[in-house]
Amino acid sequence: MSKPSKNEIRVGRLELQIMNVVWDKGQATVHEVKDVLSQGRPPAYTTILTMMRKLEAKGYLKHEVDTRTYVYQAAIKRQEVRQGLLGDLMDRIFAGSPSLLVTSLLEQDHISEEELDEIHTILKMRGRAK
Repeated sequence: MSKPSKNEIRVGRLELQIMNVVWDKGQATVHEVKDVLSQGRPPAYTTILTMMRKLEAKGYLKHEVDTRTYVYQAAIKRQEVRQGLLGDLMDRIFAGSPSLLVTSLLEQDHISEEELDEIHTILKMRGRAK
């Protein structure tokens, strides 16, 4: 399958956890993903296998065969998924408004002064802060 466009990116919570394991490791088998996700109440091997096959069908993963074992690699960059999910969130929750999204984010109590300074620096570098 071809790579999904930014507007077509849809991943569930478990799919995103699986993708994070593959991005972090560079490549992974189903067993390796299961081992990493084994904290708490881990999903069954067959659940992970099914999800990885679905991710491959969506164009997010690809595989190679290494002596009868499928080794999966990401077919899409982490940043592409972040941007796609953020765009979807912005459209669904904030009526497509980046300023509403940022305002909501900045109103959160858990943002430290250091993070606010970092955000301000990023905006300055992009020429959008005064």
